[in-house]
Amino acid sequence: MRPRDDDGVTLIEIVFAMLIMGIAGSLFTVAVIQIYRSTNQVEASFDAQRQIEAMYVRLDTEIRYARSISDPAKVSGDWYVEYLLSVSNVDTCVGLRLNTTTGELQRRQWTKNIDPLVPSAWTVLASNVVGTTPFTVIPADKKTLTGFRFQRLTLAMSSVVGGGGGQGGGTRAGSTQETNVTFTALNASAAQSDTSSTGDSNASTCTEARGVAS
Repeated sequence: MRPRDDDGVTLIEIVFAMLIMGIAGSLFTVAVIQIYRSTNQVEASFDAQRQIEAMYVRLDTEIRYARSISDPAKVSGDWYVEYLLSVSNVDTCVGLRLNTTTGELQRRQWTKNIDPLVPSAWTVLASNVVGTTPFTVIPADKKTLTGFRFQRLTLAMSSVVGGGGGQGGGTRAGSTQETNVTFTALNASAAQSDTSSTGDSNASTCTEARGVAS
């Protein structure tokens, strides 16, 4: 049978077809966004873990041989802790700071007993970190029967990587890594629990640079 000249698609059919295409397009867009976010979440988690591992290796190598660790304190809103090392037979202080403004765990060093003090510039060990009490020093146990014979330093903080705006106005998912690790200073024994080998109180080890800018 020959179709009539007025045969064709009705308006209702067109609207219905457009509705189906719109739903399919929306589902496809949601799926792509979910895949994009999942990929970014994995990448952010990897970045956070890699940053923590690099920080751990660096600090473990140093604190392991520290002769004394200071009492942590909060100065002008930032947390500080210091430890004393022997570098090429030279007494060297290392300071750690959790900069609450930039969210960075920073490190610097200087030669002890040099006047004026000339600390190096701060370098970043970890970024996007926060911590209510990031540094805790556990004193050596003089009795050595019920506790540890060495000073220990505990780092407790959260590292948040990712989040914020991405390219094209997208949003990258964030990943939070909790860090709670304790380092043992094998050269800071119970025999030195009151004073370091330089005769200074452990509590005030290398704290003279807290007010010195680098």
